[in-house]
Amino acid sequence: MKRAVLMFTAFATFLGAANAQYWKAMGRGTIGPTEIQTLYGDSVSDRLLAGGPFLKIMNDVDTILAYGQAAWDGHEWDSIAHRIAPAEGQTFLFLRFQGKLYSCGGYIFLTPDGEANASFARLNEETQYWEALECINADFGGMLTLVPKVPDTTLYATGYTGSICGYPLSCVFRYDGSAFHIWEPFNQIPADNDNYVGYVFNYQGMTYMTGSFRDPLGPGYVTFLRYNGTAWEHVPGWNTLSPIKAILIQSNTLYVAGAFRLATGGPGDLIASFDGVNWNGMGDGLLYTPVPMSSVVWDLKWFHGELLACGLFSRAGNVPCTSIAQWNGNRWCALPGDIRWQNNAYPMLEDMAIWRDSLYICGGINTIDGDTIRQVAQWIGGDAVGECSTVGMNEPVAHSSALGVYPLDEPGSWNVQFPKAGRWTLCAFDALGRPVGTWHSSGPSLILDLNAQVPGMYLLRASSTTGELRSAKVIRP
Repeated sequence: MKRAVLMFTAFATFLGAANAQYWKAMGRGTIGPTEIQTLYGDSVSDRLLAGGPFLKIMNDVDTILAYGQAAWDGHEWDSIAHRIAPAEGQTFLFLRFQGKLYSCGGYIFLTPDGEANASFARLNEETQYWEALECINADFGGMLTLVPKVPDTTLYATGYTGSICGYPLSCVFRYDGSAFHIWEPFNQIPADNDNYVGYVFNYQGMTYMTGSFRDPLGPGYVTFLRYNGTAWEHVPGWNTLSPIKAILIQSNTLYVAGAFRLATGGPGDLIASFDGVNWNGMGDGLLYTPVPMSSVVWDLKWFHGELLACGLFSRAGNVPCTSIAQWNGNRWCALPGDIRWQNNAYPMLEDMAIWRDSLYICGGINTIDGDTIRQVAQWIGGDAVGECSTVGMNEPVAHSSALGVYPLDEPGSWNVQFPKAGRWTLCAFDALGRPVGTWHSSGPSLILDLNAQVPGMYLLRASSTTGELRSAKVIRP
């Protein structure tokens, strides 16, 4: 009889997965107040880690008491280590810093010595117990996050105003792997009980900070600043108080995403790229058309040479999608699979992870293509893409010297002058964002000939060997 039940279960599982060609279920979801909210592909332990405010997580044949943290080994869920607390906790994210695994969030756990520690933990991989970071953080305070998710030589504790290790109140503390330290640049930010810091990260030799805090350069609040080593600066072209939720740096380009929109002064709709000087709106961006004010991007990942964004949105460029889309550098494409939450609502996808060269998503997932796939799913669609946008790459907004482009006597030809000496590569794109030619120069200028191209507008982007980017547009008559 048991064998017959197992055979029927396997047959039912096969039928249930018949529609889901691109996504695969991982267990049967969680039990608790809400869904999985963060994922981390840990190559060291070779596990996919999941966090959130859930209490339990279900495999096909058993249920694991997880207290907000679980690990997937490719076949089933288990607890990550000795469980973090005898109560429901909310883990915001995991990361590795100097080879060690850290977690952070709205939880309190008991150390092996029986002391209550809040918000931050480091895993002792010999004992499999979470430990405090050099000092006991006795209460939540305002500090709940460790950033950036992909740290370099420095990790930062961020959040609302709080204290760590007895230091004076702040929204940022620096962590070097052995101790927390006061981060002096934040002392230049005017004190305010409503100050909040999200990300602190380095880009092109400066330190950038996101959140919502008093403007050190004038009245009011700002959500994005950068520190030049001496003083804070406004980030050029950033004119919105809407929040930033995710950042990613790839090939010397900064991608920023969140809840900002062109209508509220953002450089794009929910997402934009930045070269240190110029912003690009990335093909009309993303939007949740049923309720535009609820639109948001929660996470960005680089996967197989292209950018992925997830959150709550129903349009990418000018094509429909269900809260996840792919940017190939020139246009948006939807990922196949109709992902839905309860009552057929659009899902709120809160995080993504790359593990064993596969993509994983999590959040408000109840069904995909009509099949029950709850809260976390694995992409099995290979290089498949859905409908792609016909909206081309936006013209960047210049904030300093751009390319000098001067028409020659022959129509369709220009003299392109670079801002300074050095080796430059010039690329031209048509109005749909398709590349039409590449030129190289070791001198101060070159001749651009587009006579072989059809009449229309073309976007020019020049990059130097030192990482500088410049742009311009021309009209081919």
